[in-house]
Amino acid sequence: MRTLRANRAMIALAAAGMLAILPLGGDTSAHATTVSRKNAVRAAQEYLQSQAFSLKGLTSQLKYEGFSTSDAAYGASHSGANWNKEAVAAAREYLHSQAFSAKGLVKQLEHDGFSSSQATYGVSRSGANWKREAKAAAKEYLKSQAFSRSGLIEQLEYDGFTSSQASYGAQAAGL
Repeated sequence: MRTLRANRAMIALAAAGMLAILPLGGDTSAHATTVSRKNAVRAAQEYLQSQAFSLKGLTSQLKYEGFSTSDAAYGASHSGANWNKEAVAAAREYLHSQAFSAKGLVKQLEHDGFSSSQATYGVSRSGANWKREAKAAAKEYLKSQAFSRSGLIEQLEYDGFTSSQASYGAQAAGL
């Protein structure tokens, strides 16, 4: 609540043309920030309807769309997302497009901005069959390169497949 003295000072400044008085309901910076943050939340929710994101990834996407760093962070963190569920969805999205080992997929999700625990949660609940993933990875390698059986197994193990999964993948791919 303003004091009488503050009101008189504002009136004097306004009369001298040194203070602009905005009408009630005008676009103050606080109002503009609130609108911008609401728009950031809405944009974040729209993105989450079509694709899985980590908090970091969603914040980056909102910044790319032109939201300030502050508004992007606010929008992502107030989107209502469950980041563990987002990690599961992201893991499944990756598995639909290419073959991964469990270890490789955790690394990919961490790279996308999920925490280690979120990435591990997502991968463990992705529903992946890791032997089938090893077979798919082995077949992809053989399309573009010549491998001996031991060389392919070594490559699959390097990618994070277990020895058992890598051996299965090489055998299932014809080596």
